[in-house]
Amino acid sequence: MKYQSNFWSGIINNSRGCLLVLIAGCVLIACSSEPQYDSFGGYTGIEREATGWFRVEKVNDRWMFITPEGHGYVALGANHTGRYLNERKQSVWLYERIVDNRQQAYVAMYQAYQQSGLNAGEAYAPLNSYLKQKLPYIAHINYPGSKFEFDIFDDSVQIAFREHLIPACRSFATDSMALGIAYVDLPVWNSRRINYYRSLPASAPGKKRYQEFLINRYNSIDELNDSYGMSLTSFDELLETTEWELDTERPVVQEDNNAFMGEIAKALYTLLRDITREGAPNHLFLGERYVLRMVPEPVLRAVAKYVDVFCTQALILSPQRPPEWQVFQLEGYDSTFSIVQKPIIIVDWATPFSLDATYTNDRGIIKAEAEAAEDVAQWVKDALQQPYIIGVFKCQFIGTHGNDRWFPKGRMKRTLWQDDGTAFPVMTERVSQAHREALDEVYKSVKK
Repeated sequence: MKYQSNFWSGIINNSRGCLLVLIAGCVLIACSSEPQYDSFGGYTGIEREATGWFRVEKVNDRWMFITPEGHGYVALGANHTGRYLNERKQSVWLYERIVDNRQQAYVAMYQAYQQSGLNAGEAYAPLNSYLKQKLPYIAHINYPGSKFEFDIFDDSVQIAFREHLIPACRSFATDSMALGIAYVDLPVWNSRRINYYRSLPASAPGKKRYQEFLINRYNSIDELNDSYGMSLTSFDELLETTEWELDTERPVVQEDNNAFMGEIAKALYTLLRDITREGAPNHLFLGERYVLRMVPEPVLRAVAKYVDVFCTQALILSPQRPPEWQVFQLEGYDSTFSIVQKPIIIVDWATPFSLDATYTNDRGIIKAEAEAAEDVAQWVKDALQQPYIIGVFKCQFIGTHGNDRWFPKGRMKRTLWQDDGTAFPVMTERVSQAHREALDEVYKSVKK
């Protein structure tokens, strides 16, 4: 769909009439040309079976979503709009510009997404309720309790998960706008999770499973002691031990930790897949929001057996690598895909830029708006050139969530809109162009 070039000036004129004229103009322009996209944003030049729900499949060697109406689709969205509009202290300026009317603010935000070349909504709760009706989104469900301090081998824990998560899945089950269902937020897959299982009492199912795991890996307690630098007298003593003094830098300890996390992952994702299938049988299972290059390979292999799509967040800064917002980390994504062999959604990636001059801090070079906009455009292009990436969700569209966590307060942003409800003009114009060009390249390459 094509839009008027003066969209942003229409939004910031603080006039209800201007907004209505703008929307009407968009409708007239859309009706005057041949439709290229279906009502879910799918490219009509790529036709497949219409099932009424989103699914994924390969089209000419490229992974894609297939919309409920049967057309190819790659998702471009941006997160945290729901958080912004739900928090009055953040959104007061936008409401004042739109005659202090929440519904008009919702409409304005939706139009801004489209003008920015975005064809998807958000990937996190709290979601923008209006945007959910207009643009495909990821249904995001939180676990009951901790991110990792639960014994997944315990029947009572599995029952609690089912009782909490199946109704949550059912709340999305009939919504054809949902791209799929994902769980929790930034799961912990490192030594802290293993330390939790080591600290469990002897009666805990997870502790017994950990004991069985080590018994199966070592022929004797002496062999375990030699490998771990411990002095246990038996495997039964291992079961009773809750305070562990380990040299975690030992390669064998790290290898065993990763392998047992793979066993945990098998149990967890078997359960989550079954819950998703029961609660929302027509929706894709998207797993969790993993962190690129921070998940052990045994976990990735376990995840890949159960998820339909693998979701990952780009890191703000990767050791020995340029900041993620400046260079698309192809090596990291290629490595992950080589293991999971499933289509990938980048569910969160940051694009900080300076509000004044370029400067440097311990996170890297923070570029000014115009230069950073070129980096963003190249990043989007590079991401969508990968045949396994089927979606990118930006952090973030508007608001202050997380903006000053690692940077001097008041000197940077990562949004397309400013807090006062107006656009960053250079960034928005360049990114909008990049979004459309990247999508066009994908669809044309697949169609031929």
